[in-house]
Amino acid sequence: MIYPNFYIVGAPKAGTTSLYHYLDQHPEIAIPDKEPRFFIKESIEKTSDSDPIKPYLLRSSVLNENDYSNLYADKKEKVRCDASTQYLYHFDEVIPKIKQLNSDSPKILILLRNPIERAFSNYSHNYSTYENLDFEEALQQESERISKGFNSFWHYKGLSTYADSVKAYKEAFKEVKVILFEDFIKDIDKSLVDIFNFLEVDSNFKVSHFMINKKSTGAPKSKKLNAILQNSSKFSILKTVLYKVIGEQRTKLFRELVMRKNLSKSKISLDESLKSKLESYFVEDIAQLKEILPEQNIGWLNNGTNS
Repeated sequence: MIYPNFYIVGAPKAGTTSLYHYLDQHPEIAIPDKEPRFFIKESIEKTSDSDPIKPYLLRSSVLNENDYSNLYADKKEKVRCDASTQYLYHFDEVIPKIKQLNSDSPKILILLRNPIERAFSNYSHNYSTYENLDFEEALQQESERISKGFNSFWHYKGLSTYADSVKAYKEAFKEVKVILFEDFIKDIDKSLVDIFNFLEVDSNFKVSHFMINKKSTGAPKSKKLNAILQNSSKFSILKTVLYKVIGEQRTKLFRELVMRKNLSKSKISLDESLKSKLESYFVEDIAQLKEILPEQNIGWLNNGTNS
């Protein structure tokens, strides 16, 4: 069986979708499915039926080993990638499985973002569909949601604590590269050259920046419509038809246009007092991460300045 030799393991809402679209353009890199989530099969199957995201996870994930291997079976590219962003958080479940399936040590890429901004972006994503609480209430409910068996995309603080996960991946694999979201968006082309060199593919390849994850933001007028456009099986059927009629790119533009029309002018924002509380919450994890990644200029505290 054929398996990936390169994994983008997270974190969610840290630039991984944009990176996926950039890497997918490279002729030496194959990413047949952005988030198959194969290695967190047990976590997905144990997700509570009360979690409204569960049907989407079951429908969109590739949890059967033969199906997972078949994603890569006909890929002749040098690099075969699995970009499942919850792998970082579920490191204790994922790492042993990757090592078991890969006789040669694969390459691992980790994108990290200011934990507060990542958590709020995660919340904003859910708020556009299924999240009915304000951010502070959602944070207070996190432990209860975890105990009820909600999948980890509801773990806003949990997904933003990185130290243990990064340490585990660095100890388990020989080639682990960490990139900060803030550095990535500051100079995307430079970051891509760095990644291409890490993957040992042509670093002179020039990507297109057209429509790379330029998603609209704001509170949706209709969460139901937004939920359908985001991940409903109903839109999947329509999408299949539209792909055949107008093509993939125009279908994406159509979806984006409808989503824009569904946005209200009001936008949710992060309260400064809550931000201060979260800095206190994350300070220890950030300090540990700095020890694990001394080569990185991590400046996430006190409005971005190093503490």
